[in-house]
Amino acid sequence: MRFKLIKDPVHGYISVSEEELEIIDTYAVQRLRRITQLPFVYLVYPGARHTRFDHSLGCMHLAGEFADMLGLDEYRKEVLRVAGLLHDLGHAPYSHLFETLLEEHGIGHEDMTRRIIREDEELQEAVERSGVEVKDVLNVLEGKAVESPIISGPMDADKLDFLMRDAYFTGAPYGLIDVKRIILRSRLIDGRLAVNVNAVGAVEEMALARYQNFINIYFHHTVRGAQILFLTGARLLGLFSDLESMSVEDYLAFDDYVVWCDMKRSDKSRWVIERLERRIVPKVAYELRVSESFPKEVLESSSEVEERIASMAHVPREKVWIDTPYVTPIPFRKDERVQFYDEVNGELRIVDYTSPLLEFTTKIYGIIRVYTDREYIRDVREAAKKYFG
Repeated sequence: MRFKLIKDPVHGYISVSEEELEIIDTYAVQRLRRITQLPFVYLVYPGARHTRFDHSLGCMHLAGEFADMLGLDEYRKEVLRVAGLLHDLGHAPYSHLFETLLEEHGIGHEDMTRRIIREDEELQEAVERSGVEVKDVLNVLEGKAVESPIISGPMDADKLDFLMRDAYFTGAPYGLIDVKRIILRSRLIDGRLAVNVNAVGAVEEMALARYQNFINIYFHHTVRGAQILFLTGARLLGLFSDLESMSVEDYLAFDDYVVWCDMKRSDKSRWVIERLERRIVPKVAYELRVSESFPKEVLESSSEVEERIASMAHVPREKVWIDTPYVTPIPFRKDERVQFYDEVNGELRIVDYTSPLLEFTTKIYGIIRVYTDREYIRDVREAAKKYFG
């Protein structure tokens, strides 16, 4: 079997077979070159220009390394690599920013990924020519395979790659994770992915790096301000309002470039693009850190809260935005928790392990931010203080 080498700044050289290269060269996969991994993070970290395509190659690579360490046969290894490559196919433009628009229709990018794999003939034919059955890839992505946790789990190839990659391209020092140790010390035990208790330090590094990435990169106040502004323009344009009737071909035709140009051409949303081109983004007037739970009305009717604060501040309704980002917990309890094992007399056994650092990452940590334009900051800040008490 002949291989091609792809130079990746995070993992070094990534080997791909000619059959895998055919999958990579399909339209559905190549589209990921035009889907930003971290939308508008470049406004704060200029190097953050990487894409879902880069990440998908990295996930495929790490999935293969997991397969080697777990002793999977060549066929299951290839299934896992293809699943890693295709796991993000369904992302809308601007990645998780537009996930909100998908969720309003009751679906997520994972659902769109599976739909694309089922309905895209070019992609299906490329996968089948590689010797992999499409149904086996879908089983991994649907959580039905023993190896599914390697693609989607507490310590999967997806998380390990994006944490390292996002840290690398932003230049932030939060992605220093001993990925090799996690992979080398991982085993599949009773259908669950577990890590040797001796490697708990590497797992703690991963958990804390994830938390730091969220707080310092993904939830940076300027980044979120730009994202809120862009999402406002997308809503004005009615993007994905016809998602239910949209074909896979139509969906794949949407990428970052198309959306940006559509918004710039439209009289409804051009003002958003003009602001972003000059980096004029909403400013934080008020911030509240919360743990475990948000005020119910903020999550369920944020638009009403925005309207109330705008009224109290005597500013235009459209000049107040509320953002509620939160760090989702890493499972460390119950059935989906991070599992550890120990080796006693040559026998692998799941063991209970309590770590203060991992316990910290099982909680939800969130932020409530009230944004407005610079000239209204003082009035909106006072109104928000009164509203949130």
